[in-house]
This record gives sequence, structure tokens and C-alpha cells, in this order.
Amino acid sequence: MSGNRRFRKLEYAVGAFAVLVSSIGVAFTVYSIGVLAFDIVDTVFWVLGLLGVCTALYALWFKRGRLFYLCWGLIMIALALSSAIYPLVHPLTIVGVLLVILVFIGFSAYRGRIR
Repeated sequence: MSGNRRFRKLEYAVGAFAVLVSSIGVAFTVYSIGVLAFDIVDTVFWVLGLLGVCTALYALWFKRGRLFYLCWGLIMIALALSSAIYPLVHPLTIVGVLLVILVFIGFSAYRGRIR
């Protein structure tokens, strides 16, 4: 292996798989030692929350498919937040804010392509 090819570029699937497995491991640990009571709705938060943050950070870090990864990252974060705080905030409020943010991102990407 040559010296220039020592470090490969991080692909999304590798990072997403690592985040997914580690978030499931943390969820199993938290539920098994009794820190939180098991709730099936909270598992959506454990799985999609960290994966959404990973996807959004990937979109901001790498240039390939930035709009795609940013939109899906925000969708996963919104789903995770709506499952985590559903007793406090109505899920439609979070979906409404998400739609406004997605329209803003889409409009700014559209304006950037026209110029």
C-alpha cells in the first residue's frame, strides 16, 4: 500500500453503520441497568436520533450529495425528537417546523443553481 493511499475517505455507510450499532448498544445498556424504563416509542429516538445527527454532519462535512443527506438527516432528527418529546410537544409542531426548514433549504439550493 502506498503512503498516499494510507487513509481512505470515510463513506457514509461505514459511519452510519457504526453509529447505528453503537446507539443500539447504548440503548440496550441503558434499558438493562434500569436507567430508563423501556418504552417502544423511545427506541425510535435511540435509532434515528444519532443516525440523523450523523447524516446531517456528513452532509455538512462532505460535498457529495449535500442536499440529499442534509434533508434526510433533518427528517430523522425530527422523527427522533417527536418520539422523544411527544408528551411535551405535539408531533405535528415538529413536522411543521421541519417542513419550513426543508422548504428553506430547497429554496436556497434552487437559488444557488440558478446563479
